[in-house]
Amino acid sequence: MKQPKIALVHDYFNQYGGGERVLQSLNEIWPDAPIYTSIYDKDLMQGWLGINKSLIKTNLISKLPFSNYLVKHYFAIYPLAFRLQNVGDADIILSDTSYASKFARGKKDSIHICYIFTPPRFLWGYDTELTRYYSKPFDKVLSPLYSLVVPPVKKVLRKLDYNAAQKVNFFISISKEVQARIKKHYGRDSVVIYPPVDISRFAKVSSIRGRIFEESKSKDQVSSKQNFYLVVSRLGGYKKVDIVVEAFNKLGLPLKIVGEGPQFNYLKSIAKGNVELLGRRSDEEATHLFQSCTALIFPTYEDFGIVPVEAMAAGRPVIAYRRGGALETVVEGVTGEFFDKQTSDAIIKLVTKFNPGKYDSKACIRQAKKFSKEEFKRKIKFFVEEAWQKQKTTL
Repeated sequence: MKQPKIALVHDYFNQYGGGERVLQSLNEIWPDAPIYTSIYDKDLMQGWLGINKSLIKTNLISKLPFSNYLVKHYFAIYPLAFRLQNVGDADIILSDTSYASKFARGKKDSIHICYIFTPPRFLWGYDTELTRYYSKPFDKVLSPLYSLVVPPVKKVLRKLDYNAAQKVNFFISISKEVQARIKKHYGRDSVVIYPPVDISRFAKVSSIRGRIFEESKSKDQVSSKQNFYLVVSRLGGYKKVDIVVEAFNKLGLPLKIVGEGPQFNYLKSIAKGNVELLGRRSDEEATHLFQSCTALIFPTYEDFGIVPVEAMAAGRPVIAYRRGGALETVVEGVTGEFFDKQTSDAIIKLVTKFNPGKYDSKACIRQAKKFSKEEFKRKIKFFVEEAWQKQKTTL
């Protein structure tokens, strides 16, 4: 039987996070499939993405002035850019998106399967860093315009987003949390397939819990002393890393923060000596930090949240906010604990009574395996093949 031609569509390549890891897994399943996107920041993505550059096709957003710097400010143009982008003669369009790649369209009889991280946060009332994120040197010029321009534009975009969702053939959501949002805002059903977590990268270190790493030979190397708490996150406003810093400023316990983002300088300015901001780190360095920490702190109301699963894969417990995807991954009392309010006081209260010796690293690892990359690839491949079979029988 003829194999379908598949086109992958991704919002943008201007950061490396969970969405990009999903795209990497899709590329592993369909290594020859072209990848359509808005912009591709080669300098930033080099060394992280690991995908053949010749497969990546950008649209008109990449041709706009300073597109790599003004990516957030061009948000109103993204639907049109993806709508106009030519995805060739693909039989199946597989978009992974938190915003605009669901607007992609192909030939008349193509199937559009949308793997959705969330309906756009900034359109549907979920906290986001969009209006807090300004790219120097443009922030002073552009930020005052937001209060005037954004509300009417959002109203139009919300209607366009809803209409685009009605043209998608199948939705796959990353969590039950997102599944409920899809039903609420689009009136559409979806199947949950949890995003991939590279569990295998933790296999070598999970059996050597308690290892003391060699002292750093330079200031840029990661310190490896144990008995510290860990945050791994993009440092944007809605991630709420600031409340963790505030809590540990008062607790006086060691805290290490891995990640970059708009709040990096602010967090560094308020952090006391017991709090280290390490910036971006390689997967290898992050793996060692996961394995060495007392526990991961996860303060975000997240759509799914890969980081807690990574911590459990390293055999470490998680202290998480009791909302969103963390409720689907962390098992209370077995692989971690929850705090009920996104406040520094709630974190202080829980950390003060937290007993890391209570948690079995093997139980954490078993829980993490439910969200492995292999499981994701198996399920997503089966879903796509089944959708194609249904399409063929109706022709």
